[in-house]
Amino acid sequence: QREGTCNVPALHKEDGLNLGIWLSHQKTSNKKRTLDHKYQKQLEELGVVWNVLENQWEEMFALLVQFQQREGTCNVPALHKEDGLNLGEWLNAQRQLKK
Repeated sequence: QREGTCNVPALHKEDGLNLGIWLSHQKTSNKKRTLDHKYQKQLEELGVVWNVLENQWEEMFALLVQFQQREGTCNVPALHKEDGLNLGEWLNAQRQLKK
């Protein structure tokens, strides 16, 4: 609750315990499908994101949709920020990946 996110850095300690490493193990277990469904559900209800990169992509895509709906185009200036995030840089990177 204090941080407002469940995106815990791998080396983060909380009250002297290795929370980041523990969460990393939970994510690995989930990926291997060995995490108990009850624990998976509890972590999801808390807001744990299993695939951080996919989540970041979806977040940036939603910002692109927001920009397109407002501006009527997806021609985002290279240095444009949308809601504080570097949408222009992200879109340029997506275009480079397409090549």
